[in-house]
Amino acid sequence: MSESSPPHRDQSRPVPGLIQRRNLGSDVYSILWDRILNRELHPGEKLSDLRLSEELGVSRTPVREALHRLVQDGVVIAEPNRGFFVASYDPTDITEIYELRAALESFGLRTAATSVSPAQFKWALDELDRVEHLIQSADADADRTDAAFAFLEVDRGFHTLLIENSGNRRLIAILSGLWGQIAVFQKAGLMITGWIEFALEEHRVILNHLIVGNIDAASSALEHHILSIRDRVLADFALELDDDGATTIEDEDDGNANTGEEEESIA
Repeated sequence: MSESSPPHRDQSRPVPGLIQRRNLGSDVYSILWDRILNRELHPGEKLSDLRLSEELGVSRTPVREALHRLVQDGVVIAEPNRGFFVASYDPTDITEIYELRAALESFGLRTAATSVSPAQFKWALDELDRVEHLIQSADADADRTDAAFAFLEVDRGFHTLLIENSGNRRLIAILSGLWGQIAVFQKAGLMITGWIEFALEEHRVILNHLIVGNIDAASSALEHHILSIRDRVLADFALELDDDGATTIEDEDDGNANTGEEEESIA
């Protein structure tokens, strides 16, 4: 529902099935990220390092390495004496993430605006037009899915353009973590009618302010945009709760917590 992509993703993709002997921790990390984003791993679901190691054909060490990286990203949580679980988000989490993101991205835009040329902003506008054309010309479900993922790429490029040119490494790192958490509940919103069009139009407003050098208006528009997305995410989240009920760690129990073989440490 939001707009972002996972942080620090490896660009290469491991082959299906058993992964090859390369940087195993990074390979496992990429695989688990994809499964979380594709809803193959659900909020609250336990991530057994033993089962994952057997499934992927690796030892438990790279699996644990990957799980700890996902904990740092905020998309997996570690429970003492219980193991690792896919993170669940409640309305308070969503509110905190988007409000912090709004404040930090607004600051980043003000810092970066003078470092980005009008030509770069105009290029970003052209990318928005390209995605809008893909959406308008999409007839089949596969075409709409392709357009949605093209939007994700352009959206991440848009926000990255604004933030990475700030030159503030800590700001970039913090926002990458927030974008990663947002990505966990992002994809479901892509198929909501009108949602991408809404985001594209708000991006245009921000970019047009930047092209003419109105940084204050651009910063305010960016903050308004992110908080508007927050409200949409919260509304969709409330509908999902009405339909499915909340999912928490306590709802998930694989029955193996006390078997000795499956019990896992998070150290």
